[in-house]
Amino acid sequence: MEAKSLDDWLSELERLHPSAIDLGLARCGEVARRLQLLTTSATTITVAGTNGKGSTVAVMETLLSEHGLRCGAFTSPHLINYNERIRVNGAEVDDDLIVRAFEAIEVARGDISLTYFEFGALAALWVFRELEVVYQLLEVGLGGRLDAVNIIDADIAVITAIGLDHQEWLGSDVETIAVEKCGIARSGKPCIVADNAAPSTVMQTLRQRGATAVRAGHDYQFSDECFSWRDSQVFSWEVPSGVIALNAAAAVAALLTAGVSVDERSFAAAASQLTLRGRREHTNWGGLSVVLDVAHNPDAAVQLHQFLTTLPMVERTIAVFAVMSDKDCHDMISALEHDVDFWCLPYGIGGERGQQPEHLSSLLGQNSRVFETFDESLKCALDLLSGVGRLLIFGSFFTVAEGIVSLKTRGHKLLGDVDV
Repeated sequence: MEAKSLDDWLSELERLHPSAIDLGLARCGEVARRLQLLTTSATTITVAGTNGKGSTVAVMETLLSEHGLRCGAFTSPHLINYNERIRVNGAEVDDDLIVRAFEAIEVARGDISLTYFEFGALAALWVFRELEVVYQLLEVGLGGRLDAVNIIDADIAVITAIGLDHQEWLGSDVETIAVEKCGIARSGKPCIVADNAAPSTVMQTLRQRGATAVRAGHDYQFSDECFSWRDSQVFSWEVPSGVIALNAAAAVAALLTAGVSVDERSFAAAASQLTLRGRREHTNWGGLSVVLDVAHNPDAAVQLHQFLTTLPMVERTIAVFAVMSDKDCHDMISALEHDVDFWCLPYGIGGERGQQPEHLSSLLGQNSRVFETFDESLKCALDLLSGVGRLLIFGSFFTVAEGIVSLKTRGHKLLGDVDV
């Protein structure tokens, strides 16, 4: 029988488990035990939070590579290629290695059912063991306490900013959600608290778990211009595009806690190598300003608004916007309503989970229009702009992925594009 390709495997994984989300550690943990993945010589840094997880991982990943330390990173979701989720030394691992990991997991699981995400988390751990990474950076998919990556005991946990998201799974208020996020912390191990305005339940939960808090505003300080560590080290920095200072600081604090040296020179060298796809990604296309951002909840929309205020003024901004149905689209729109002059709302983004564009249009009124496809919505936005102003593509990862592909077919070179 012909071996399955990565695409074959991914299509199969989408059908294997009855639900896309099935929180709990028992099934995934048992398969990991059979594969002998639960113990590792690598230092594990696990990152949870509502926003900024991916950029925090990316900063750590780039700094570790700058130091010549073999580093694996598992993040989700991906934008274009599944391989984006599993990287070693900043490079996506190849299809063959992921397929080998899936094959090993398939043999080990027997009759245990795993979700798409759980297969991916196990595959990442398998790859990191095979390639003998020294550090493994694990981004939580949803929550923390019951997320698949929490089968591994974190040597260092990082909690980024916490807001309202996934309330149907995590709780209806930020205090309850914070308890779930802090489930990645371990007794006697450090936990970086990135937001000095974190919900009170963060510190309460860390004390209950016996974790050692390393807090922004207490153990380290930061601004857009500089970072200081426990009053013993201060250096100037320029935070990479697409990253906010809060997340860059959490990444640096985590590595300093791990004993990795970070200074002005190493940070600048790492920052110069870092390109984040779809995170406040800004380029110019002729006279047109183009911004893509995976802002998919109200807090992220506020960050996007703040980013737009730092860019040169434009006469007109047209948005292509689509988001998942479980998001607070009302508050997302409110955060950006004064930045956007007209909204193009496509059907079909995110499949069954996608928010119906008519609902979005009912919130926006006459300065919006619904389109059958993403391509039609983008064409309308570009026609309205006529090469002048700003095109803003934001919402879900699916939305930004469509934007990257569609713009590329129109000859627009984005930051992460490479010539082949």
